[in-house]
Amino acid sequence: MRLIEAEIRELKHKVLDMAELVLLQLEDVIHAVHHYDVDTARKIRKNEKKVDKYDIKIDRRCERILALYQPVANDLRFVTSVLKINAFLEQIGDIINGIARKLMEIGHDLEIELLTRLRLQDMMQLTRKIVNESLMAFFRENLDQAKSIFIQDDEIDTIHRDAFTIITERIQQNPAQAAELIQLLLIIKSLEKIADFAVCIAEEAIFHVEGIMYRHNELKFIYREAGGEQNAYAIAT
Repeated sequence: MRLIEAEIRELKHKVLDMAELVLLQLEDVIHAVHHYDVDTARKIRKNEKKVDKYDIKIDRRCERILALYQPVANDLRFVTSVLKINAFLEQIGDIINGIARKLMEIGHDLEIELLTRLRLQDMMQLTRKIVNESLMAFFRENLDQAKSIFIQDDEIDTIHRDAFTIITERIQQNPAQAAELIQLLLIIKSLEKIADFAVCIAEEAIFHVEGIMYRHNELKFIYREAGGEQNAYAIAT
């Protein structure tokens, strides 16, 4: 085995460990929001430091591989994609920590009828799903799974837009609840942002395999509208 292969294998293990931690944090924040579990929210905030430590370790290992081995082709794409995905995961961790803080600031159980109307549970579960699937697509080099993230993200965007309208109307009807309703809207916006990072990870999965940078030529939108990989690939090349 080449030395660089051993280094890349170890790097992959480190990123998988970080991804598992971030997914656990996401699972915990979904539980905390759904059950208004302040203890879990506190645990999330404490574990954020572990995410930061992984971020630093992975960055340093990527720098080491680039400096010592000067990787090319697929190895180079993998390392550069890991650098970006590492940053995305760290930012997802920050957002999860922010959701936990906002939940604690609300200070009481959330109104079930309003949460149902907002489809918050659906949004949380779908967000968790696409983060998990985008990471699986990267590590398994599964292009179809990566491209499916674009479509699923559209549903999250729709829930986010509808939530803005619903909460704006509720604030107009109940101005005294404005502060907590704004915090709830910020939680929903945070989930939408996590989903955006899942899309970014999916884009890196495609770049790793195909060498195509979707985010620069808007191929993700072409894929949504044109119905498939062959049309999108033809336009890219």
